[in-house]
Amino acid sequence: MEEKEKKQEEVKKSAEGTNNTEKETKSTEKKVNAKKSDTKKQDVKKEEDKNKVKGKVTVENKKSKKAPIVTAIVIIIVLILAILLCVLLANGPKGVVEGMFTALKNGDYDKVNKYINYEEVISSSDILDSESLDEETMNLLFEKLSWKIIDMTQEENTASVTVEVTNKNFRTIIGNYMQNALRIAFSGQELSDAEMENYLIEELKNEDVETTTTTQTINLTKQDGKWVIDTTDTNLIDVLLPGLNEAVNALN
Repeated sequence: MEEKEKKQEEVKKSAEGTNNTEKETKSTEKKVNAKKSDTKKQDVKKEEDKNKVKGKVTVENKKSKKAPIVTAIVIIIVLILAILLCVLLANGPKGVVEGMFTALKNGDYDKVNKYINYEEVISSSDILDSESLDEETMNLLFEKLSWKIIDMTQEENTASVTVEVTNKNFRTIIGNYMQNALRIAFSGQELSDAEMENYLIEELKNEDVETTTTTQTINLTKQDGKWVIDTTDTNLIDVLLPGLNEAVNALN
């Protein structure tokens, strides 16, 4: 009887041990499964974070690529507008007058003739002969030339540009030149054209000749869509060579 109870007790203990082992195994499996689940969730979260970062980087990259392109387009448009504005200003009444004076000051007579018929204007003075003046002499005419555009009025096909011009006083130059010529003529000495020209050049080089400032109006007309200086205007010679017409009128 006792042996039977002992055996039952041993079977019971064995069963309890087995149950405990199964419980421990199940508990371990639950822990492992839970750990695997946590690991899987973490992996999924990491993947989602990566995708978010990747998406963010992609958007930022697109934005960063677009920014230089937009900036370049804006710069190009601004440059084109600036060039167009410069062209329009250069071909406008003020630009034409400014171009004429600049070319005269620089001694670029080929460019001067784009704005006015230079030889025609100079020869209209009845004293200066443009054909007999060399480049050095012509440069002496404008070496002290300066100007400032102070006003402009413009209509559809006509314009007037008011300019304040400073240059050598040609009334003084011509006056001195004619006094020397008359003095020599009254002495009975004959002067050649070359000698007369030399006297004029000496007066043009004379540093004692003062400058004079005058305000004149230059008239322009639009021809074939372009602004052209009116060279028939008698004021133009006074604009370029102030005092010259006055000196000529005094001699007459």
